[in-house]
Amino acid sequence: MDMRPLGDHEQLLGSTPRPWGFGTVVHGSGVLDDLVAGLARHGSTDWTGEYWRRLEPAAAAIGCVPWLTDFAVAEALASFDQCCIVVDKQQPEYGAVRRLATRGKPLLSTYLDGFEEVALPDERGKPPVIHPHSSRLEPVELGPIRVAGWRRASNGTARPMLHAKMLVLGVTTYYEDDEMFAGDVLRFHPKLTWMGSANWTQAARHHIEFGVWSSDADLVRHNYAYLLSLLTFSEPRGAATIGPEPDLVSVVWDDDAFREYFAKHRDQYEDE
Repeated sequence: MDMRPLGDHEQLLGSTPRPWGFGTVVHGSGVLDDLVAGLARHGSTDWTGEYWRRLEPAAAAIGCVPWLTDFAVAEALASFDQCCIVVDKQQPEYGAVRRLATRGKPLLSTYLDGFEEVALPDERGKPPVIHPHSSRLEPVELGPIRVAGWRRASNGTARPMLHAKMLVLGVTTYYEDDEMFAGDVLRFHPKLTWMGSANWTQAARHHIEFGVWSSDADLVRHNYAYLLSLLTFSEPRGAATIGPEPDLVSVVWDDDAFREYFAKHRDQYEDE
C-alpha cells in the first residue's frame, strides 16, 4: 500500500516553497519544513544591523496553534530569545509541548503594545489598583506555552476550539531612558507573519497543507493585534478551569487618590 505523503503524489505541484511578493508560499507535505526554515532564518539574523547594539535586539515570537507535537518546530521556537505560543486547552501534554515549555524562554508582557497596564490579579483575585504611591507593576512572564479555550470533555463531547494557526515573529529592544526619565523602554517590533492550514504536528508532514510567510506590513500588524488579544484571553499552561477564564486583568486607576494627592501638592507642581 502506497503510504507516502499525499503532497508527494505526481498529480500535485509539489512541496517546494515558491517566492511571492512578500515571502514564500508552499503547498503539499513540505509546509512544516518551510515553517522551521523561516524560524531558523529569523532566529539566526543579526538584528544589530537594523537596531543599535545598545538596544539589545533579540528574536521573539508569539503565535497560536491547536496541536503541537512536532519536535523540530518546538526546538526552533525554543531557540528564540523570547516566545509565547498559545495552544488549545484540550491538547494533551505532548512531548513537544513539554520540550518548548522547559527549553523555551518566556516573553515578558512589558514588551507588548497595550500591556503596560496588564497584570495578574492580587491575592484576593482583584485587579491591582494604581495610586500615587504604587510601586511599578511586575511584568508577567507569558509562555513559552499558554492555553486557551475549553478543557477536553470526559465524555468526548465536542467543545469549541482554538483552531487558528498563526505566528508573528519580531524583534525585542530594550534601553534605559535616563534623559527623559521614562525608565526602562521595552518594545516588540513585529516583522513577519506565518499562516497556514497545518497544525504543528508530525502528522501534518504527511497531509496536503498550505503555509504562507509574509512581511506585508498591514497583514503583520493585523495578525499581531489579533495575537495580542488572544494573549489577554489565554491562561497559564496547566490551567484546570473547564472553560475560558483568562488570568490577566487590566489595572484600575484610583482617580480620587490622584486628585487628593495633586490638590495636596498643588504648590509644588505650580512652581514646576
